[in-house]
Amino acid sequence: MLSIAITRPAYEQLLGFCQKSLPQEACGVLAGAAATPDSPAVVTHVYMISNVHEEPIRSFRFHPGEWVSAYYDIQKNRQSLVGFFHSHPISSAVPSKRDWLGLPVSDDGFSYWIVSMPGSPAAVVQPFRMDGQIFRPLALVLA
Repeated sequence: MLSIAITRPAYEQLLGFCQKSLPQEACGVLAGAAATPDSPAVVTHVYMISNVHEEPIRSFRFHPGEWVSAYYDIQKNRQSLVGFFHSHPISSAVPSKRDWLGLPVSDDGFSYWIVSMPGSPAAVVQPFRMDGQIFRPLALVLA
């Protein structure tokens, strides 16, 4: 199984963003160091983007202006766009058809993370990679 890493500060920030957005789905961008042949990608920065979906409790859609701003900030800081995240406030960390529709980019080069928080004090964070139109789970490593 392929893996992806995240620093502890970025991990805590990710969970904080998702908790703060409850009961709505949170969404955003993950940045850091891209994967190399010898090591997995490492997420070092989390960019929260407002969820502008008509039903934000069940779905997500990035605010277009904030998405563009986050992307330019990543470039300006010489980071790599590692992936995208959103939360599932009331369901498990399993991708749905709605998740596919909410993604700003459907490319095999990025990771897609789901943070599940269904009434439990401990969130489940599950990264995936896109393989065609299939979400494949990645092992998560705290760096």
